[in-house]
Amino acid sequence: MTRRLYLSIALAAAPQLRLSRLDGPAEDFDPAASKATVLVFLSSICPISNAYQDRLRALMAATQSKPVRWLLAVANDNESPADIAAYAADTKLPLMIDRYGLMAERFGAVMTPEAVVLDARGEVRYKGAIDDAQNPARVKARPLRDAIDALLAGREVQVKSLRAFGCAIKRKDSSK
Repeated sequence: MTRRLYLSIALAAAPQLRLSRLDGPAEDFDPAASKATVLVFLSSICPISNAYQDRLRALMAATQSKPVRWLLAVANDNESPADIAAYAADTKLPLMIDRYGLMAERFGAVMTPEAVVLDARGEVRYKGAIDDAQNPARVKARPLRDAIDALLAGREVQVKSLRAFGCAIKRKDSSK
């Protein structure tokens, strides 16, 4: 079965988000379980993705008692589960694996780091960069945080996207 056919079947059969735990089993996540689901694509080998560890931890801590589900996923074909597990242990981030890059493809994510915010109906309300600068001292816009805050307050998300910057998500060539 080709990857495209598998993707079509997977999306038609499962509107939920499916990611694999580091120990192997896949798990489905239903966006209806939270007011906001934040899916962030990361990489253990991308220096720009790695520069966002502290900011992600701070955002996760700020929403810990709120109805926000965080899903941090690695979708790169060039990162082994062992490498991802070592990175997760080192950074203390709750990483998961996006097997075959299905979630990255579904939401059009092409960079690490890149975020997708879904509302409780599973509709994309924001997609793109976490903020507007790799250097925390130069950050002027925080569209990811703003999108989460808007959903939690029942308001419309003002900034729907901001071009993500970082390292390209590596996918296997599906033509082979």
